[in-house]
Amino acid sequence: MRPSSKFATGVVLFALAGYITKVISFAYRVPYQNIAGDFGLYAYQTVYPFAAIVASLGMYAMPVVIAKIGVGANGPKQKLEVLWGSFYILLGLAVVLVMGMWSLAPLLAGWLGDPNLSSTLRVISLSYLLMPALAVLRGSFQSIDDLKPSALSQVLENLVRVTVLLAVLVIGVHLGLDAYALSRYAYAATLVGGIVAIVVLSVWAKGLRLRLVPVQKVTLQAAFRVIVTTGFAVGFASLGILWMQLVDSFTIVNLMGGDFEAKVSKGVFDRGYPLVQFAILFTTALGMANVPSLVRHYRARQIEATASGLRSMIRVTTAVAAAATIGLMGVMLPLNVALFENADGTFALVLLSTSTFAASLAVASMTCLQAIDRERTAAFGMLVAIGMKLVVNLMLVPNYGIEGAAIGTSVAFLGMAAFNFNRLDRVIPLGMLRFKHYGLLVKTVTPMGLVLFGLNVLALDRMTHRLDAFVWLGGMVLIGAGLYAWRLWRERVLSIGEWEMIPLGNRFVNLMDKKEN
Repeated sequence: MRPSSKFATGVVLFALAGYITKVISFAYRVPYQNIAGDFGLYAYQTVYPFAAIVASLGMYAMPVVIAKIGVGANGPKQKLEVLWGSFYILLGLAVVLVMGMWSLAPLLAGWLGDPNLSSTLRVISLSYLLMPALAVLRGSFQSIDDLKPSALSQVLENLVRVTVLLAVLVIGVHLGLDAYALSRYAYAATLVGGIVAIVVLSVWAKGLRLRLVPVQKVTLQAAFRVIVTTGFAVGFASLGILWMQLVDSFTIVNLMGGDFEAKVSKGVFDRGYPLVQFAILFTTALGMANVPSLVRHYRARQIEATASGLRSMIRVTTAVAAAATIGLMGVMLPLNVALFENADGTFALVLLSTSTFAASLAVASMTCLQAIDRERTAAFGMLVAIGMKLVVNLMLVPNYGIEGAAIGTSVAFLGMAAFNFNRLDRVIPLGMLRFKHYGLLVKTVTPMGLVLFGLNVLALDRMTHRLDAFVWLGGMVLIGAGLYAWRLWRERVLSIGEWEMIPLGNRFVNLMDKKEN
C-alpha cells in the first residue's frame, strides 16, 4: 500500500498536469491562427473534435475506469488479466473506429460541408490506435494510486505534440502548403506526442511487470461491459465543449452557404472556444475541490453534510464563473486584437463568452451527479445539451451566422444545467438557496460589467495595434478583478471557508479584515 502522503502528492500533480495540458492546448491556437490565418484555423478546428474526443477518453475517462477494474481484481495475476483484457477490448474498438473513419471520411467531410477535409480525417483516425495503450498504461498506475506517471505523461505528450505541430506549421507555411495540407501535418504531430508518451510509460511500467498473460472469455466480457457502459458514460458527459464544437462543425459552414466566407467565419468563431474552455477549467476546478468529501459523505448516508457541500460548491463555482463570464465579455475586444491581430467576430465571441457561466453550471451539476453515482443521468444531460445546441443552430445560424451559433452554445449548457439540477434535487434537496445566491451575484457583478463597458468605449479609438490592445487588456483585467473581489467581499457572497478555496483567497480575507479593523 502506498503512503497516503504520496497519493496526495500524486493528486496534486495530476490536477496540475490537467491545468498545464489545458494551457498548452489553449496557447498553441494563437500562433496557429497568427501563422495560418482564420482559414487555416478553420481547416484545423473543424475536424478537431474528432481527434480530441478519443484523445480525452484515453487521457481521462478510460484510465479511471480501468483503474477501478484493476483495484477490484483478486491478486496480481487476475489484475494483469484484467489489464490485458481491457487493452484487447479497447484495441478492438480502436480498430473498428479507424476502419470506420477511414472508409467514411469522404462522407463525413461532405457532411461537414468541405470534401477537402477528408484526408485530414483519415490522418486523425490513425491516432485512435494509440488510445488503448495510453489508457491501459495510465490505468495500471492509477490502480495502485500512483498518479505521477499519468500526470507527467500528459504534459510530455502535449508538449511534444505542440512543439512538433508548430514546427511543422512554420515549415509548411514556408514551403507554401495550403490550409488543408497544414492541418494534415498538424494532426500527424499528435501521433508523435502519443508515441513518445507510450514509450515513456512503458519504460516506467517495467517495475509493474506487465507480462503477457492469457485472458479468459469471462474477463473480456466483464471488461467490455464496464468500458462500454460506465467508461463511455463518464467520458461522454465530460466532453461538453467538444460536443458543442462538433455540432458547430456540422452546421455552421453548411447553414451559412458553404462558401469561402462561411469557412473564414467559422475560423473566426473558433477563436473563442479555447478561451471559453480555459475559463471553464479555472472556474470549475475551484468548486470541485471538495468533491472527494462529497463522495465520502454521500456513501456514508450523511445527506445533510452532502447537501451542505453541494451548496458550497455551487456558490464558489458560480461566484468565480460570474467574474470569468462578465470579465471575458468585457475584455473580449482588446483580447481579440491582442491575440488574433484584429477585432473580427468580436460580437460573436462576446456572445460565446456567456456560455462560460452556463457551462460552469453544467459541469458543476454533472460532477455533482457523478459524485453521487449518477453517471448515466449526467450522460443523458449531455444528450439534452447536444439536442438543444443542434436545434438552436438550425434555427439561428441561417439568419444570424456565428452569432446564432454562440447563442446556441449558451442555451444548450443552460438546458443541461437545468436538467441536471432537477435530477440532483430529487436525490439531494438543495432548496431555494442557490436562486437567492444568483440574485446576489447579479448585484455583485453588475458594477464590474459597467466599468468594463465604459473602458471598452474609451478603448475603441485608442487601440491602433496589438501593443495598445495588450496594455488596455492588462489594465481592464486588474481593474475588473479588483472591483469584483471587493464587491464579492462587501456583499458577503462567500463564507470564509469558501474564500479559502480560491487561490490567494485567504490572503485577500486577511487584507480585508485588517482594513475593516
